[in-house]
Amino acid sequence: MASDAPQAGLPAEVSLTVLLEGGLQHTFTVQPNNPLLQQLYETVISRTEERSQRIFQIPVKDGKAILCFPSDRLVGLITEPPLIVQPQQNQATVTTGGIDPLAPGA
Repeated sequence: MASDAPQAGLPAEVSLTVLLEGGLQHTFTVQPNNPLLQQLYETVISRTEERSQRIFQIPVKDGKAILCFPSDRLVGLITEPPLIVQPQQNQATVTTGGIDPLAPGA
């Protein structure tokens, strides 16, 4: 997801809710090809003990504030529209919904 143009099948914007340890959450919008989205997904799919220690600094409120947290505090992500994560050797490939990963046989 390195290019600036949206990938085929991906929405123009994604509403992203970052879920943090302790029940904290913050929602903002990003483009689906934003490297931040890829980094967050890669952090989520890594086991906590295997995560490299990094600090996320995410501009919020139209760049007037920053949400800052260590990677080991990230619990999950909510995306609207739904984006499906397909883990591949320490990376995550993001695609749009259509397949329910929790459905039997998926």
